[in-house]
Amino acid sequence: MFAPETCIVFLRIVVGLWFLKAVWTKLTIQLAWGVLPYIAVSPRFVGFQPKRVSEFAVGNPIGWYKDFLENVVLPHARLFAELQAYAEVIVGFALILGCCVGIASLLGLFLTINYGLATQWMSFGQQGFHVMLASAMIMFVAAHAGRAWGLDGFALKRRTLSRRKWLRIFMAFAAVVCLPLTAAAEVHVFVTNEKSNDVTVIRGSDNKVMQTIPVGKRPRGIAAAADGLRVYVANSDSNNVSVIDTRSLQVVDTLPAGVDPEGMAIDARGRLYAVNENDSALTIIDVATRQILQRLDVGTEPETAVVSPDGKWVAISNETSNDIYLYDTAAGILARKVEVPKNPRGMRFTADSRRLYVASEQAHVVSNIDIAKQQVLESGATGGQRPVDIIISADGARLYVSHGGSGEVRILDSTTLKPMTIIPTGPRSWWMARTPDKRFIYLTVGRANEVVVIDTMTDAVAARIPAGTLPWGVAVVALD
Repeated sequence: MFAPETCIVFLRIVVGLWFLKAVWTKLTIQLAWGVLPYIAVSPRFVGFQPKRVSEFAVGNPIGWYKDFLENVVLPHARLFAELQAYAEVIVGFALILGCCVGIASLLGLFLTINYGLATQWMSFGQQGFHVMLASAMIMFVAAHAGRAWGLDGFALKRRTLSRRKWLRIFMAFAAVVCLPLTAAAEVHVFVTNEKSNDVTVIRGSDNKVMQTIPVGKRPRGIAAAADGLRVYVANSDSNNVSVIDTRSLQVVDTLPAGVDPEGMAIDARGRLYAVNENDSALTIIDVATRQILQRLDVGTEPETAVVSPDGKWVAISNETSNDIYLYDTAAGILARKVEVPKNPRGMRFTADSRRLYVASEQAHVVSNIDIAKQQVLESGATGGQRPVDIIISADGARLYVSHGGSGEVRILDSTTLKPMTIIPTGPRSWWMARTPDKRFIYLTVGRANEVVVIDTMTDAVAARIPAGTLPWGVAVVALD
């Protein structure tokens, strides 16, 4: 007969192998600083995570956890994807090796509880599996499961290491596994230049121009895929979209996009939403199949489109009919229309997708729209001329609003819409994009043919970078 502790060892190793199996397809090998190999989370898993989280949230009967998934996890899907993958690696190796099993089991229990809360409503089988997995974790902690056939037992028997030293060894192991969490991802900035018919690529680490990529005629709108592997450029006068590989920095495909595509957005499912200014339409393209899925009539002269963080809505601003259309992504229809002040252009959803801020260029105001009520709650004068685009600060308390007429970025209080700070940037300060860490904002300044970098820690200009002729749109991509 096997001793009870031997049976627990068998279960411990099986559970550890399950964790490694679960995480195996989520990982890839990368080189830190071009030399040191480390385990990294695959772009495929990072790109897939928003869709999966949305599925877990949409019908979840646990109200507080549904809110957590939609308002915390979904807006930071990349970070949570990385944390989940590395935690699973740590738990798997620790259980197999019997290293700091108590700590690893508590981490595994935390993961299991979250798995259960996310999926328990989907089927009874999900409930039963996670109950058994959680029970195993509790048993490993209570039975000191690492003391038999494990490094915990070796350390205890030899008494060569104190518990504190052994914990430090475990933390060092975890730090090595999680190296990419401390190594910043490489950031590239892509800028469309509508007069020189090309895209300027800027390296974020030193703000140097890396390359200029020829595209179609009059490139304007730009959007980056969730996994960062592709950037899509709307060529207004070519009536198509150029697809750029972000690693090779080459145009690898051209997609149909209807007449005069301008502003664009892409969702986690790989659906590209391009507005057709002169055709007063919204064209929806499946980038995987390269097919146009829908063409819908919207307001007059649509300017751009933005996708809500929860993926439920696509907002389209119509600068001549002075309204915002809301496309319901689940139903596939234009479900709502909201009247706004004159000449709406740039927009941003709040992290919880419940509010939409809109910049109205000729009215010189920013409006706050309640999505559920389908109405403007308040409009506030920015104090500047011709506001174009909006970035919401990391804490949601401030709005960075670019102004094409007065050549500046003005910071507004997001609650009162009152002006707070002015950052001079240059003539035709147009569209903006923010780095993943939310530290820097890249702004196209068309008449100066440059890109301005704003440091949100100091609210000052940190750099000015030459671009092509009349830069228009901008997108930021983080590469693993």
